[in-house]
Amino acid sequence: MSTVGIIVNPNAGKDIRRLVTPATHTSDVTKVGIVRRAIVAAAESGAERILLAPDRHHLAERAADGIDAPVEIVDEPVTGSRFDTIAAARRFWKEQVGALIALGGDGTSRDVALGWPDAPLIAVSTGTNNVYPTAIDGTSAGAAAAFVATGAVSLEEVGRRSKRIVVRIDDGATSIDDVALVDLAFVDTDFIGARAVRDPHTLRKVVAAIATPTSTGLSSIAGRLHPVDRNESGGVLVSLGDGGRAVRVPLAPGSFTTMRVSEVRPLAEGEEIVVTGRTILAFDGERDRTVSDEGRVTIRIESSGPLLVDVDRTLLLAAERRLFDTPSETQKHGAPHGH
Repeated sequence: MSTVGIIVNPNAGKDIRRLVTPATHTSDVTKVGIVRRAIVAAAESGAERILLAPDRHHLAERAADGIDAPVEIVDEPVTGSRFDTIAAARRFWKEQVGALIALGGDGTSRDVALGWPDAPLIAVSTGTNNVYPTAIDGTSAGAAAAFVATGAVSLEEVGRRSKRIVVRIDDGATSIDDVALVDLAFVDTDFIGARAVRDPHTLRKVVAAIATPTSTGLSSIAGRLHPVDRNESGGVLVSLGDGGRAVRVPLAPGSFTTMRVSEVRPLAEGEEIVVTGRTILAFDGERDRTVSDEGRVTIRIESSGPLLVDVDRTLLLAAERRLFDTPSETQKHGAPHGH
């Protein structure tokens, strides 16, 4: 069956940065509306099965309520943490979902990639720093997902392999593999605390796979020094501290700070760099792992991330193939007798 999956992160767009910056709050009502439009459009465009991931705020259930569509809420435990997104992506992979819509920010997209590395993904921005996802209306996202899931438009035509930052942490007897999709930051602080990185003076290094001047968040540092497009191979390494260059960057929406830069270096596809010593690693803007004094972190940028679905191209091909047409009355009932 042609199946579309939808994940909505109820926590995206609601973190502590809204208390200290002008970052926009993305309400539950807004998210429910996006999911509701995606469901209707996916059913309209031929999806035979639409799977929704459950969540603590019951956004999926609220979005599906009263809609005449082949919707199912999958039976998965809910913790209220980021692991719900990882588990849902893994479940959709097992369910052979043809296209996955995820509502959230950079962190949500990363969690999808952890659960399903090759996900055919439409990432809809509802987070704080939305570098990886983009602003897409739910109606367009749902229609594009259905056309890909049904095979009316093939994933080979409209899916583009995204980049990811592959991270290996060797710390004592422990080795851990992890990934980021946009940026990896090395933070000088003693504990993780609130996951968002808010103090610019604690930043030591940033590795960015996507770094455009329009970015907000940690990748904006690299984006205003050495831009790297999402479709361009490789990335950039920025070392921070005393240096001859200073740059103004928006580490959060509407909040600027001056960063002192000691080194800017482009990174080729697959090139490995090693950073040693005590630090906290922030993946796509969120502090997540602690490394000890003896720790060693190896990083490289690969084109091995999720397959991002180009929604505009999908709908353009659908129009060219007349997938939006309906049969005329003559075609449905046959030509009148004698013609």
